[in-house]
Amino acid sequence: MLNMFAVVFSVFFLYGDVMIARSHTDSHSENCRYPFRTIGDSCYLISKEKATPDQAFALCLRRGAYLANFETLEEAMLLKYELQLMKTGLHFHVGGRNINRYVPGGDWRWIKNGKMIKMAYKAFGSGQPNGSNAGPQDCMMFYAGERYIFHDVYCDHPSWSNGYICEK
Repeated sequence: MLNMFAVVFSVFFLYGDVMIARSHTDSHSENCRYPFRTIGDSCYLISKEKATPDQAFALCLRRGAYLANFETLEEAMLLKYELQLMKTGLHFHVGGRNINRYVPGGDWRWIKNGKMIKMAYKAFGSGQPNGSNAGPQDCMMFYAGERYIFHDVYCDHPSWSNGYICEK
């Protein structure tokens, strides 16, 4: 009888652990599976695949994601740190877009799941953004040449084929 109690207790204990583990699993961690990984509070894919910003936008959509948005400076600094650790020397496209080049300095927004979110801060490099009506640089990337600070770039020009960062 004692052995039967030990077996029942062991099964209950193990089953209870499984139930506790499942109850603490949230939808974020379930969605953050390889090749995505958790950095800070978000789920990212840092891809070294070469693409223009417009191509990168579509490639993220195909993965059920969007080009990375950095709503806070802290989030941007975490990703900047990760990119510096990778030591690739690559630039990486992110989800910032200039939606009105007639505004001096542009009207920069994060594009996330079909919505535009006004940027709370702008951490562009020296002389950036420098797009114009004649040279519309309406997309954004982390520029490796300045230790991963934001630069504006052409959205569909092949010379700006770089890596990209998707976010879920």
